[in-house]
Amino acid sequence: MIRLLYYSKVSREMTMMDLKGILDVARKNNHQRGITGMLCFDNEYFLQILEGEPTTVSELFLIIGNDERHHDVTIMSVQSVEKRAFGEWNIGYAGSSEALQTQLAALMIDTFDPTVLNNKQAAALLYELSKTQTSL
Repeated sequence: MIRLLYYSKVSREMTMMDLKGILDVARKNNHQRGITGMLCFDNEYFLQILEGEPTTVSELFLIIGNDERHHDVTIMSVQSVEKRAFGEWNIGYAGSSEALQTQLAALMIDTFDPTVLNNKQAAALLYELSKTQTSL
């Protein structure tokens, strides 16, 4: 099994309905594919971890990479793992929240910008946010 971590920047304004649509489709499709993970969106950036079998995660990432709703899709890390960190969710979600601001403050960052995080900080941020994920 692998864990793939990436970030991207939106190509257009994202509404709550847009995000809900993304999550609804992702949760259904990821369940069928055996993929789990966590998504954070704020300040025009997505940060996401995907976990699953290597071929399945790679195929999904190619679909994600071709999605016109975002650009500058950048892989931060890919690692082989024995156990899922986000096994409870087909896709957990965290958006702009007090929990996100608390985590950013701990990293001494004012606004959500995954480009300034290293892969360990980004993964830890998603893991901490998964504990208080936002309903959407």
